[in-house]
Amino acid sequence: MITHTKEFGIYHWDTFDNETILVGEADTLAEAIKFIDDKYGKRIHNTGADRIEVVDLAGNILRHFNIR
Repeated sequence: MITHTKEFGIYHWDTFDNETILVGEADTLAEAIKFIDDKYGKRIHNTGADRIEVVDLAGNILRHFNIR
């Protein structure tokens, strides 16, 4: 479900609880990626169980990052 109002929403998908939470919004994709790097930088990892997704207003996942 899309709950963001800006062009891009940043969502944290908690795979253990199977819950997705809006953690940020951005006007540009570059701003969204910077937000993720600032907030989760060292936690981003290929084998991370949780997932951060950048979603546009149409519901398309444009980028995703696994975190631990």
